[in-house]
Amino acid sequence: MENTMANTKSPTQLLSDDHRAVLRKLDALEKIYGNLDKKDQVSAELKDLTEFFKTEFWVHFTKEEDALFPEMETFIPRNAGPIGVMLMEHDDLRKTNDIIQKAVTEYLGGDNSEATKKTLQEHGGHFIELLKNHIDKEDNILFMMANMHLSQAQMDKINGLFATIEKTN
Repeated sequence: MENTMANTKSPTQLLSDDHRAVLRKLDALEKIYGNLDKKDQVSAELKDLTEFFKTEFWVHFTKEEDALFPEMETFIPRNAGPIGVMLMEHDDLRKTNDIIQKAVTEYLGGDNSEATKKTLQEHGGHFIELLKNHIDKEDNILFMMANMHLSQAQMDKINGLFATIEKTN
């Protein structure tokens, strides 16, 4: 009973809350990528944001991939349609983030080359644009489908899995 009271939001509401926070971070990141020549001014925030996208951010994908998507597969095939698209985009975002992480490490470590800045701007721009579009599709298509089809028992199960994922990551 206590668990139900503590968390009255649906899984999709919880994920959408995550999305709002991520969108704010993406806006901040976008400003930084446009001001890489002002290293003294952007380095601390860039380091913090990059650390978020290296660690905490991926808990959100784990929630989707290990809790929400398997329950949605009861009415949507995993490898086709919106779930398949989301998974492909998750892979693209992971690969792009790996490139960004390496470039930020070089940039913060003293590499002021135009090549490093260009890598950050191009791959950072791709990451930001893809993730914003990804969030829009989840909030306005995928989550609506989930809300229409998931039973309360499935939603409760997903929320329970979310709690476990948060504790272990």
